[in-house]
Amino acid sequence: MAEPSEKSKEIEDFINSFTRGAFGRERTESIKGDVCAICGGPAVEFDDKLSEKEYTISGMCQVCQNKFFD
Repeated sequence: MAEPSEKSKEIEDFINSFTRGAFGRERTESIKGDVCAICGGPAVEFDDKLSEKEYTISGMCQVCQNKFFD
């Protein structure tokens, strides 16, 4: 189980509200459950430590990170 990066309560509430409305799941709970906040797929395998760290920040799995950043 991954741990979400620490954010202020206000920012965390905003992000969770946004992801819940846009994708049907909260970023925080997705990360704790090792699922992608965007696509809902598993988020357990990453290409490198930087991608793994990004997951704790954004909640995006490797596939979604590749689509977003590439």
